[in-house]
Amino acid sequence: MAEMTEREFLSAILGRMNEIGADVTAIRDRVDQIDRRLDRMEGRLDSMENRMESMEGRMGKVEEALLDVKQLQTQQGEQIAGIAVTMLEHTASIRTLKLIK
Repeated sequence: MAEMTEREFLSAILGRMNEIGADVTAIRDRVDQIDRRLDRMEGRLDSMENRMESMEGRMGKVEEALLDVKQLQTQQGEQIAGIAVTMLEHTASIRTLKLIK
């Protein structure tokens, strides 16, 4: 192998440095791309978290409404039972009156 002149040696080093620089630039571009994708993903996750919190709030309201409906149904059932008892008592009173006459 022939000896390299200083100029050839420096030229080879400079060429290699340019290749390394291109590789570093490609790596930096890829890292920037990944960083942007992670930022978008973080934004989506934040949005999903906000939606979940909103849904949790709505679910709490739905649960409260269901409890109110159940309570109203119980009250209505008790009222209907009270009316039925009153009607039975009234019917019994009418029968008693008819027997007395």
